[in-house]
Amino acid sequence: MKSSKLNKILLLTIVLSLIFTMTAEAAAFTDISSHWAKSYIERVADKGLVAGYNDKTFKPDNNVTVLESLVMLSRLYDIDDDLRDEIIEKYKPALEGISNKKGYEWSFDYLPIIIELGVVSENGIKDMFAKKTIFQDATREEIAVLLTKAMILGEEAQNLKVYTLPFTDAEKISTAARPYIYVMYDKEILQGDSKKNINPTNKITRAEISTVLDKAYNYIDKHDIYPEFADYVPTTVAEGVITKLGDEKNESYIYIENKGEDEKNVKINSKTEVYVNGKIKKFSDLKEDMVVKCKIDENKYAVKIEADSNKKVVRGTVYYVAYSDPASITIYNKKDDKVKYDVSSDLSVYLDGKEIAMRNLEKKDEVTLLLNKDKVYQVNSVSRIKDYEGEITSIDYSSYPIKVSIKTKDGIVKTFEFDSNVEVTRNEKESSFDRVRAGDEAKITTEYNKMIKINTVAKEAEMSGTINEILIGPVNKIKIADKNGEVKQYNISSNAVVIIGNKNASINDLRVGYNVNINTSGDEIVTIESSEIQAAINFTGKVIFINKDDKILMMQSTNRSGQSELVYLKITNSTKIFNISGDTKYIKDIEEGQSVLSTAISQGGEYVAVSIMIQ
Repeated sequence: MKSSKLNKILLLTIVLSLIFTMTAEAAAFTDISSHWAKSYIERVADKGLVAGYNDKTFKPDNNVTVLESLVMLSRLYDIDDDLRDEIIEKYKPALEGISNKKGYEWSFDYLPIIIELGVVSENGIKDMFAKKTIFQDATREEIAVLLTKAMILGEEAQNLKVYTLPFTDAEKISTAARPYIYVMYDKEILQGDSKKNINPTNKITRAEISTVLDKAYNYIDKHDIYPEFADYVPTTVAEGVITKLGDEKNESYIYIENKGEDEKNVKINSKTEVYVNGKIKKFSDLKEDMVVKCKIDENKYAVKIEADSNKKVVRGTVYYVAYSDPASITIYNKKDDKVKYDVSSDLSVYLDGKEIAMRNLEKKDEVTLLLNKDKVYQVNSVSRIKDYEGEITSIDYSSYPIKVSIKTKDGIVKTFEFDSNVEVTRNEKESSFDRVRAGDEAKITTEYNKMIKINTVAKEAEMSGTINEILIGPVNKIKIADKNGEVKQYNISSNAVVIIGNKNASINDLRVGYNVNINTSGDEIVTIESSEIQAAINFTGKVIFINKDDKILMMQSTNRSGQSELVYLKITNSTKIFNISGDTKYIKDIEEGQSVLSTAISQGGEYVAVSIMIQ
């Protein structure tokens, strides 16, 4: 194990010690006022490494067992709770099978850290329990070895080749412990007494271990020493009830809801471990309304999912709440049946993720009840009025009522039904639903999850330009030239919203030369807005040259002032060419010297022919 800032695990803000019964005033001990180790004891007690007794004593001269010292050392670093849980889960099952554990099971929340730090191996712990040496008083040299390893200095001790121990009783130190004692001496953690004796076989007292722990902490802090847990992935925990499962683009996912908060999207891949009631299962074994706990990595994929199918989930609206004993809650469930449920003594009630009192529940509130053995242990409720903000991803017109899907900033897709009673605004001004389009930023207001208002904000155009060509077919397409003259072709969604000026229109109302703003979803255009219709210009005259490769027609025309001018016309696939009889013609049918009448639109500094009539 190596020191690393990259995996910095913040130093000591240690939780309450279980080695001895904890007191509320950790440093206010009544029996250390004149003790030589008073300042050391107070400092490590304040940091949570050691604690006193209920009678407010510390008993500084009592000895410390090997087990007690290991637990103290396990708290040298403030390890992230999720990471600590992972380490405990890794080793605790094996520890629970060891002999002579009765009465010491509490230590299984600390010994896994010792194993992971490399202080003592898993087999070493088992052997110490089996031989009961772990319950014996620890010696000074034992603490030197254990503390050196806990401080990530074990490798330094093992690599020592030449060193001198400056203690009078150095010959009493065991061969195996000598390099560790030297490292502790070199780091000024462990010193000899006034006679320069290290007393390696003496029992270590609570005062003495407080002293070395205080010095060890200062050394760790000064030298930025932090353990590196290379085999562990940083995770966060999401708990709640599965509301939706699915597969999209070869990626599985679940939505979970907890305490009335907004749903969370948990992604699942082939590496995700799935457990149901403690047994290894598959993703397909997960069901809606299962209570789950998910460990999620930094890429938002579930590392582990633990589901409990024994707990029951019921949804409905509140009819009546009985606060007095025996407390109960009566709801109308989704089948509109009125059902009464008893509640447990440790009931928790949440509104939008915040804990509230049971008396704050109101009639008609929408609730999710979590039951264990037919008693409600948690009630999750949501506000009557809620807002959801995000981007409209789709509008389904295939059936009535219309369905509007919005993707929130948390990646959750919510679908709501629209009917004529919904208030519609656009940029907070009165509008109508025909102006709502996919790609809009929207805020949907609901009352008990039913849409009552939608306000949209037009999304800034992803691209602006001039229509170069329109292709009508099974899949409508459009070519648009940007301000630099670069032309790009787009498919047009069958549900695309087209607005010309301030009026709704269709793809058939668009014309070559129109200036447009577009927004896309995927590879399709979902909105086309033309702020103004380009004015058409008529030219009459004779053709003087035709560039059939570049589709450019040069004609001599007379302007409104009666002056002759040379006009260049760009011919596109959308240009309609015909003769005076209305017969369709093509560019190959136009000849130099012929008289023509052309209607054109100015586009990017050139005239694009909308129509050409051969006279």
